[in-house]
Amino acid sequence: MICANPNCNKEIIGRRSDAHSCSLECSKKVKYIRDIYKRSEKRKQYEKLYRLKNKEKIKKRTKEYELKNKKKIALRRKLQRIRDCEQYKKISKEAKKRYRENNKERYTLLNREQCAKRRAKLLKAIPKFANLNKIKKIYKNCPKGYHVDHIIPLNNPIVCGLHVEWNLQYLSAKDNCSKGNKLIF
Repeated sequence: MICANPNCNKEIIGRRSDAHSCSLECSKKVKYIRDIYKRSEKRKQYEKLYRLKNKEKIKKRTKEYELKNKKKIALRRKLQRIRDCEQYKKISKEAKKRYRENNKERYTLLNREQCAKRRAKLLKAIPKFANLNKIKKIYKNCPKGYHVDHIIPLNNPIVCGLHVEWNLQYLSAKDNCSKGNKLIF
């Protein structure tokens, strides 16, 4: 049998069946810990009853405290928001990373398609007659090592193209990167 004192890990040979500790000091320590636990339970019950009986008194006291310590409370809340935000960012980064790893194909396809759509929207290059389903298929069927390119660029000093299915083509990654924003026929 091991001593009941959490700080002492000595093995005891109990002379009596109700022995829980290896020495008198350990016995006192165990009794002290148990008393603290009992007191804390009693304290919780007392506080609960007190809060029920004195709701108005507590409200008044907290209101006075808030009026006296506005800056202190505001600073504490701001720090808590910052801490919460950092925790959320950490969690969301990990979740996004896991999602990307599990759905690599879908994620890269959606990303390319959405980026092109976003750029076109910003440049107001998506007309009402554009068939967005066909555009999606073009991005979906793009072969490996190729990019979907706008034949007439969306933003060019000479001419600006539209984000429509007949203005899209497959180009190798090297050719597309070298083309950039130029108009080449």
